[in-house]
Amino acid sequence: MANPGVTLESLLNLAERAVNGERQLLVQLFRELQRLSMNANAPAEERALAEVLGKILMGEREPDLSGLHPEAAEEIGAWLRRLEVKGR
Repeated sequence: MANPGVTLESLLNLAERAVNGERQLLVQLFRELQRLSMNANAPAEERALAEVLGKILMGEREPDLSGLHPEAAEEIGAWLRRLEVKGR
């Protein structure tokens, strides 16, 4: 993403904390993802990832993952299923 040292796993860990009640983190992460999703200089895959994660932060649990790299889509799909199980 914007910081080349941020892995998808780290980003999903932050997003999970945010959706589980860390309100300040949610706001901060959403703003950063929104900024990245609109950055024309960012790679298309990063913009698509930022858009999907932003939607998840806003409560969507079945976002369209078709614009993501297949490995990222698979990882995010598995992460969403884990979130669903934890939320029960």
